[in-house]
Amino acid sequence: PTPAPRTFLRVSRMVYSTEALVIGSGCAGLVCALELANRGKAVSLWSKRSLKENNTVWAQGGLSAVPHVDHKPLGTDTFEKHVEDTLKAGAGLSSRPIAEIVAHGAYEEVIKLLEGYGVRFNRAETPGVTEYHLHQEGGHSEPRIFNVSDYTGRAMIEALIACVLKHPNITVYEHYMAIDLISKSKLQEMHCQLNADGTSSVRPTKSKPTLRFRNQEACVGAYALNVTTNEVVAFSAAAIFLATGGAGRVYLYSSNPDTATGDGMAMYYRLGHPITNMEFMQFHPTCFYNPNPRNPDERRFLITEALRGGNVGGKLLITRDAEEDFVLKYHPLGSSATRDVVAKAIDTEMKRLGLPFVYLDVRPSRTGLTADQLKAQYPDIYSHCLNAGVDITQEPIPVVPAAHYTCGGIPVDEFGATAVRNLYAIGETACTGLHGANRLASNSLTEAVLFGRRAAVHSVEENVADSTNISEGVPEWEIGKAVQSKDEIQVAYHWDEVRRLMWHLVGIARTADRLLMAKARIEAIQKEVSQYYWSYTVNLNLLELRNITLIAEVIIRAALLRRESRGGHFRLDEPLPRRASIDAETGDQAVEDHPRL
Repeated sequence: PTPAPRTFLRVSRMVYSTEALVIGSGCAGLVCALELANRGKAVSLWSKRSLKENNTVWAQGGLSAVPHVDHKPLGTDTFEKHVEDTLKAGAGLSSRPIAEIVAHGAYEEVIKLLEGYGVRFNRAETPGVTEYHLHQEGGHSEPRIFNVSDYTGRAMIEALIACVLKHPNITVYEHYMAIDLISKSKLQEMHCQLNADGTSSVRPTKSKPTLRFRNQEACVGAYALNVTTNEVVAFSAAAIFLATGGAGRVYLYSSNPDTATGDGMAMYYRLGHPITNMEFMQFHPTCFYNPNPRNPDERRFLITEALRGGNVGGKLLITRDAEEDFVLKYHPLGSSATRDVVAKAIDTEMKRLGLPFVYLDVRPSRTGLTADQLKAQYPDIYSHCLNAGVDITQEPIPVVPAAHYTCGGIPVDEFGATAVRNLYAIGETACTGLHGANRLASNSLTEAVLFGRRAAVHSVEENVADSTNISEGVPEWEIGKAVQSKDEIQVAYHWDEVRRLMWHLVGIARTADRLLMAKARIEAIQKEVSQYYWSYTVNLNLLELRNITLIAEVIIRAALLRRESRGGHFRLDEPLPRRASIDAETGDQAVEDHPRL
């Protein structure tokens, strides 16, 4: 946690109004803001830290898309192959209609859109069926990953930020921590259920939504803490877009930046609505193991999946001198298998042998790539590892799994619209149905950009983001009887406790006993955090703690409910999945009811 402010909390007496409020500055939020602004809308964009501090900037691999001309795929890849790869990775819970929307829209509405905003994807040295240099990652049957070497996310963010900062219709508010959406709902307890389509839902019960719009519950704005001035402000908006990212920081070890505390999901839940499939936390198999990091960024550095995919063919080894790809014991594709398979294999072997890490071998003798090719194609990884004392051209890379991507989230439709009027959710905050129980590598950036655009276009075409919909009389923030805290140790203690609890008891491998232990403790922590929240004025650390504690409880309850192993949810005491069936009419995959639920 960051140091608590020493100034007293202030409350702005002015309510700001805007046609569109975008909360979050990753690729989904930035694209959404630009697409709204390009259509003449006044956009307010909140960034929790600076614009450059977000999850997208850490993305290495790229964006999945089938290149085509006049909707005719080039080469041997097809839209259906992309769809089938997505459904296979999703382990029976992905939505075929959503997968088809993504596969068919990825090239024109994502790759070409980003190029229009200034992103320059790598070109092939010797162009073949396409001019691009495409990677093939684990789980993909064809090379279809558009990339900017191994810093694709950073290249995207830099280009998008440049466009945002010069757009006259966008006003940027940096260091704005969202507190809550403006709606008067009161939560009293959680209700868990498995739905008919096999998805899980955890929702609050006995909620009392009181702000209505056209006879539907409406979101009319949001409160934020201006961290720089320590002032709470209120914004009224015609359309609100949640793009706050995932919840990886709920776990002790995560590839995510400090901003990934599940803020949008928690705010939506507190409105009185369900968040879905939260038990499916994806753990990235290969995070660089650095026992002595000089800063937090060194601890969360990813080794891209492209290094163990079809193009490179790196292998995972138990020891640095081993020859055998140990993942072959768990899956016929070995180290090229999907993330859930590889992460479980690494976790199992580390626990079985008491190892702090395993090795990923990408040396020329293993992959066939020359040292110069490795340096040229993966410059960030080569440089980062070399600075830590590992030359990837001469020795294997020490790696460990880490919490990486939240496959569940706020349920939305094909346009990113939620069940609440005027409210959209995009990017990792949302659950479109694409990822199911396990995300296919490089589908997430594609989905984030595509749905960021689709949500913006939908809100304009449906006249949601219209100035006539801005509500008046939005209440200012009430401090009530809360006072300034003189002791932050309770917040710091719970921050550490929640994340350690989640890592050890609700990590890659789970059991009912571990989950029940975690549930009992998280419920006690929730009460303590709630009491602290209502007793003392808010600051960044407290607001994030409030969110990760809530999301942790939702994950635990969803994991207890799902008495099977599927995708990113692995139960040692329920190691087999239930059977999956296909709906003949819609093409959706559904999981049959478990007889003991």
